[in-house]
Amino acid sequence: MTVSPLHGMTRNVRRHPLVFLALSTHALFNVLCLIWLLSTSLKGSAEIMATSPWAPPETPLWQNYADAWSIGQMGTYLLNSVVVTTISTAAVLILGSLSGYVFARVAFPGRNLLKAVFMAAMMIPPFALVVPLFDALSWASLLNTRTGLILVYVAMQLPLTTFILTSFHQTLPLELEESAAIEGASASQTFRRIVLPLTGPALTACGVVNVLHIWNEFIYALTFVQDDSVYTLAVGIFRLNQLADYSSNWAILFAGMVISVLPVLIVFAFFQRKFSSGIAQGALKF
Repeated sequence: MTVSPLHGMTRNVRRHPLVFLALSTHALFNVLCLIWLLSTSLKGSAEIMATSPWAPPETPLWQNYADAWSIGQMGTYLLNSVVVTTISTAAVLILGSLSGYVFARVAFPGRNLLKAVFMAAMMIPPFALVVPLFDALSWASLLNTRTGLILVYVAMQLPLTTFILTSFHQTLPLELEESAAIEGASASQTFRRIVLPLTGPALTACGVVNVLHIWNEFIYALTFVQDDSVYTLAVGIFRLNQLADYSSNWAILFAGMVISVLPVLIVFAFFQRKFSSGIAQGALKF
């Protein structure tokens, strides 16, 4: 009987009560936060200030979501986040998969030096890159554009994705690629038809991690974009917070937060099993 890495990891966690207790507490805390956020988003602003944070709404106000969508421009911000996150994640996975395969299988002069550069790029704090990236985007006339944000996110996420996929490619049996070469498959055919399907769990795990990071990224989106029509959801929530400070309309802010959280929850719920499997396999093979 074959035991999957995910089942093995779950069994190991259950053997350690303190780890199981810590993970359960963390999960319960996150669930309670989501319930509180959803409940508060259905209250009026006066009710939010007058009642207990855990009190359910007296009468659910679904109009808060319509106001957040129209007054708070959450529709525009949501579309920008979807476009930026989707294109950035797709580009990172394509480039990371190709570079990871080359690093794992092709011996070329300067490979170790180039890998060291990728590793060093992961150590640089994001705040240290704000000024040089701002100058670069300004020089290329890409400030206040979705293209500029996409290029920045691809550059920031590519080193980690390449590192993970390089390690995963190194664990794949070389005999499969040698057999394909003997059958007459070219290098590109071997990569597309044999290697790429085998890296599915690792690609899914990297994809979910990239989506979470890019969707919630705030500093670069706030610094490199000053146009309302290009703001992402993270900056949109910040603007809603400022609007709530001035108008005391806290209901719109909480409704906007729910709108920003829901797409990520749906993506994670859809890929949860594959994500866990990819993390478990990757953890076992590193």
